[in-house]
Amino acid sequence: MTLPIVTKKAGSVLGNMCMKLYISDIRGLFDLPGIELLDKSRRNRVYRYRRLEDQARCLTAGLMLRCVFGEDGASCMTESQFGKPILPNGPCFNLSHSGNKVVLLADERSVGVDVEFITPYSQSVAKKVFTAVEQNWLRCQATDEAFFRLWTGKESIMKALGLGFHLPPESFEICPDAGIPNIVGGQSWYLHWLALDHHIICTAAEHPGEPTMPILLSRNELLQK
Repeated sequence: MTLPIVTKKAGSVLGNMCMKLYISDIRGLFDLPGIELLDKSRRNRVYRYRRLEDQARCLTAGLMLRCVFGEDGASCMTESQFGKPILPNGPCFNLSHSGNKVVLLADERSVGVDVEFITPYSQSVAKKVFTAVEQNWLRCQATDEAFFRLWTGKESIMKALGLGFHLPPESFEICPDAGIPNIVGGQSWYLHWLALDHHIICTAAEHPGEPTMPILLSRNELLQK
């Protein structure tokens, strides 16, 4: 899939709100350009990481929040009881990062998103986090991407509910087909997947609609003042 590149000023992407998926690449941000654009809390968070990759992911996430929600919106963020970031006046959103990618999903209602860099999976981990039905499906597929399809689906729902690992992944079951309702936490969650540059991204929402065409936020756009 070819991703469209948007060229919009910070905070201008909220018009005509529908579920939107934003993607950025951390390569080219290892020297931490634009860190002065972030508030003190986010800057301190960046510097707490020791590995350059982790610093770049944290920086990129902060710059994406600023680009999508504006400087004021990004600075007034709070967290739920279990650590889910919240904008007091909306919209709902969720962040994830892995490998070279950072993703942000925004919608009017609760959403969750997870991205994972595809690596060889462990059978022992699969037995711990997947139900018997999910494990059987994985055995039939027998691919690393299938493992991460299940995993990102589960984690995106865990994040959409705002519970994270307070909801054990092995405690509920998902369907690995897109657009099928998954009943978790008394709610229906609809999953959609996107494969990109050896990463897999999954979105979870309360409605069956897919996100709009993914929006690639480039380095230049993230650094706009």
